[in-house]
Amino acid sequence: MSVMGGDHRLRRNGRQGVVLLAVLAGVVLIAALAGTLRARAGATQAALARLAEGHRVALAEVSVINRVRAEWAAPGVLRPVADGSPVVVTRDGMRWEVRVSDVEGLVDLYQAPGSVLALAGLPVGARNGMLAGLTPGDRYLSTVQTLAAMGVAADDRARLLPLVTQRARTGEINADLAPPELRAGAALLPETDIAGGDLAQISARRVD
Repeated sequence: MSVMGGDHRLRRNGRQGVVLLAVLAGVVLIAALAGTLRARAGATQAALARLAEGHRVALAEVSVINRVRAEWAAPGVLRPVADGSPVVVTRDGMRWEVRVSDVEGLVDLYQAPGSVLALAGLPVGARNGMLAGLTPGDRYLSTVQTLAAMGVAADDRARLLPLVTQRARTGEINADLAPPELRAGAALLPETDIAGGDLAQISARRVD
């Protein structure tokens, strides 16, 4: 009886050990799951924070552009020349470089000859590749899309936006209306225009 009793106790202790191991494994699994959930929650919170900040910046940009547009549209206001000269304004604690440009003083991405296109550092080959993806006569909806189709990187697109357009009458450029970055080079080109248009574009770029 004593031997049998001892064997029974051994079997019972063995079962308890298995149960204990299962409990420990469950605890480790739950701890790992909790850590994963915390990490995911943290990543989600960070993503939401970035999204909220992106919306805040986008709204501030729209607000800046709308304010400038309203000032230029106000009757009886003596407006400066729309030559793309940068002006820094502050909105919601953010500083913005704002430009108002006559489109005839900008590089037209669709019509500019190679020498004018080169003022913005853009090769004709990039423009030809962009046009190859379009039906003749069509255009992309925005200058950003056009630059992207030309293979221009995002950082370079932000730099080029105040210097280019896709709404000019011709591919020539009026050096007197060109932004400061293009003015000297444009004055040396034979493909210059003396006309100014009735169309201006406003750009805003955050500088802080």
